[in-house]
Amino acid sequence: MTPTPHRKPAAMTAAMTAALAAFVLAWTPLVRAADAPAMAATSATSATPAAADTLPVPQAEVEKLLAAYALIKRNYVGQADDRKLFDGALSGMLASLDAHSQYMNGDDMRDLERENTGEYVGIGIAVDVERGRMRVATVQADSPAARAGLQPGDILTSIDGTLLAGLADSEVARRMRGAPGTVAAIGVMHEGKPRTVRITRAALHDATVATRMAAPGLAWIRIAAFGGATGADLAAALRKLDGKAPPRGLILDLRNDPGGLIPAAVGVAGAFLAPDTVLFSARGNAPGANATVTVDPRYYRQPGEADVLAGLPAWTRSVPLTVLVNGASASAAELVAGALQDQHRATVVGSRTFGKGSIQSVIPLGADSGIKFTVARYFTPNGHEIQAHGVTPDIAVTPAAAADDELLLREADLANHLPPSESTPATAAPAAADRRDPVESTRSFGTRDDKALQAAVALLAPGQGQDGQKAPTLAGLLHKWRQALAPGGTAAAGAP
Repeated sequence: MTPTPHRKPAAMTAAMTAALAAFVLAWTPLVRAADAPAMAATSATSATPAAADTLPVPQAEVEKLLAAYALIKRNYVGQADDRKLFDGALSGMLASLDAHSQYMNGDDMRDLERENTGEYVGIGIAVDVERGRMRVATVQADSPAARAGLQPGDILTSIDGTLLAGLADSEVARRMRGAPGTVAAIGVMHEGKPRTVRITRAALHDATVATRMAAPGLAWIRIAAFGGATGADLAAALRKLDGKAPPRGLILDLRNDPGGLIPAAVGVAGAFLAPDTVLFSARGNAPGANATVTVDPRYYRQPGEADVLAGLPAWTRSVPLTVLVNGASASAAELVAGALQDQHRATVVGSRTFGKGSIQSVIPLGADSGIKFTVARYFTPNGHEIQAHGVTPDIAVTPAAAADDELLLREADLANHLPPSESTPATAAPAAADRRDPVESTRSFGTRDDKALQAAVALLAPGQGQDGQKAPTLAGLLHKWRQALAPGGTAAAGAP
């Protein structure tokens, strides 16, 4: 199970310093230690405290921490656990930095490894979180959930007798997972009727790429997140499309994609761009944190792994391409959209993206914990900063308002978010009070209400709709929207 909420968290040794060049995006990080520059993958090593003479230690602050610890141990009404106390101190230290830095416990580190491999034990669903309710967004084909009859749109209410209301998304995901062969009792609300389904967990591959034809000759490729297997899954999907008549247009859908791993993002962008094309640049303070990342195997392939881009059909780098984004497209999704836009490889359609343009490094602290903190910002090939700005689409299509009119929060709305760099004009960052887009539900994707997909089809195949029937051209759609926005006109849902 992969919850996808709308919004997709002293001293150093030489080993820690080297690991700081490990670049990670969004809420599915991967430990990547680097040689030069920033992302050649090796095994991460545990960090241990360095000698005091390598980094000045604020003596008064350390003494204050120890004094508080002593007071708690002597006077707290209950039994104070040492590990919980110091884990809490680390959590507070990391949380004070920015919205995406955090202390990672053993469960968090195991989740990181799962994202790295793309393999997990569970039931085979992905969910959207809407107003605190967990709705099934997709059901993986031939998964335990599919065999048990779960369907997109079902609302999850409980697992093994525990109500899901109020539980953190990560906690719900962990309860869904377990050992192969164990049974989870899932409470489900289907079309307003409650039921309990017993589902046997199984070893699964975390499918993040789905493909179908949006119209005759137009392939629609949706990437739900950037995991360890996403590059390989995309390459397999593109090869499958390489039949007697390869598609004459591609629609890469990154809407509601919360991001993920940088190597996966590099592999995805590299499937559509020529080798050595610049994808983004990273800027930070740590040694090795400044780098220009290109379409090169050292940025998307670990030693010993196959090159997922080797042998791709030549048309993947020349076929007309559109990219769909919205306010919940974040981090790695923004990296890909920004690179394809700046390199004039794709037309970006939709609404302004989330604006998460910072890079986190994950560094283990011992065997079952670690820290994740921001080490750099990234910039598109043309130097556009994503952090708190997002990617502005070439063709703006505002999502249709949800029934409850829930508004989407972006990076700039988050408490303690990292502000744009000082080199960025202050007027360039959208203000938090600007008009916000509504939360966009995946239920509308691929339907007749999917205005962004309709615009992409009209752009790639003027006069042809999603069902192959005659449809308005892009010029016609834009003219209609302009009329709706003119004085005296009525703005329709989906108008730019």
